[in-house]
Amino acid sequence: MKHLLNEATQLLYLEGIDGSYIKEVEVNVVGYESGGYILDKTMMHYEGGGQPGDKGYLLTAEKKATVFNVKKKGSKVLHLSTDGNMSGRAKLVVNWERRYKIMKMHTLQHAISAFIFKEGSMTMKSEVFPGSGFIEVDRPLRKIPEGAYSIATEKRNVSRRFIDRKDLNPETLKRCNLEKLPKSVDRISIVEIEGMDICACAGTHLRNTGEIGEYWIRNTGRIIEFGLI
Repeated sequence: MKHLLNEATQLLYLEGIDGSYIKEVEVNVVGYESGGYILDKTMMHYEGGGQPGDKGYLLTAEKKATVFNVKKKGSKVLHLSTDGNMSGRAKLVVNWERRYKIMKMHTLQHAISAFIFKEGSMTMKSEVFPGSGFIEVDRPLRKIPEGAYSIATEKRNVSRRFIDRKDLNPETLKRCNLEKLPKSVDRISIVEIEGMDICACAGTHLRNTGEIGEYWIRNTGRIIEFGLI
């Protein structure tokens, strides 16, 4: 059974919402190929799904290898690094300040998309970066819904659970474009913002929307821009 696209590397950030908060972990270096390290496990998110790859470093008593991006190649997660001479046990450390901003932005994007959906516009594409992002909708939005400005102050809990593909309820997940889910994936990660949004997502998220802090939103028709203050 495939578990969210990958079998070779254990994706720690998918193990409940708390997995997104892992800052460092002891790992085993499985190999090095195509300019990146393959590890037995990682808390680093690979580039994709509208979220950038994480950055950080691998550390042993003698060596330090900088990880400048994480990408997926086939079933392998590659921790890209020009320092390709490390093996055995190591400590993997994520650039937490950058990662936490991305978590804020990704959770904010889900919430904004939920409010936009209630106004009749579907999110077709979204991209988040450390501190900024955008949402592309299927039809021009006349104005930002009022509720989208109080996402952080409402302090809603965020959770992650898994559903077998055969048990997916299209009505419950109607905000999501389920056609984008790879047909090879039969265990789906569901991220829920309490009382606000439910969507299939394999990205990193906050425990509570109150952690987002102050943010801005700008409507430019079919493109909604947003960011942290």
